Amino acid sequence: DFVRPIRLQVEHTTVADAVQGAIQLADTKARRGNVQVSVGIPEGLPQIQADQHQLTQVFTNLLMNAYEAMGGTGHVSISASRLRLEDGVESHEAVLVQVSDDGPGIPADVAEKVFDPFFTTKPQGSGLGLAIVRKIVDAHDGRIDLRTAVGQGTTIRVTLPVTGGNEE
Repeated sequence: DFVRPIRLQVEHTTVADAVQGAIQLADTKARRGNVQVSVGIPEGLPQIQADQHQLTQVFTNLLMNAYEAMGGTGHVSISASRLRLEDGVESHEAVLVQVSDDGPGIPADVAEKVFDPFFTTKPQGSGLGLAIVRKIVDAHDGRIDLRTAVGQGTTIRVTLPVTGGNEE
């Protein structure tokens, strides 16, 4: 999957639908334990041009990593907001999705490698989960970044452009 080009089946979709699908999918694939998940996605966010299946995969992987990192207890919040990106020439509307947990955080030397293919700290890990997440986000002309501090949790920010003629 990693080396194969990503072929997007782009359609008008909402981040809320992808996130809800991801929560359901993550619950079937990973041990959630007593991890609480809260979702704060406001009504009225613009639809985006995206492959909903691929976006669901992005958020599923992020949730599964959070569940695993927290060892069955803690809190994950998923929030979204509208954003305006400036590229020096034009401004573009985007949707920012943040997945935050109150887990143990990631040491700096590990955090700088988490999106690298085949890098893993898990005994049974392939090291491809976050590399695939980045590849999917890149295929959508989006951005992904990580903010973490040991003992204070981790936030992954996914910025996805609103493209096409569907801006409000």
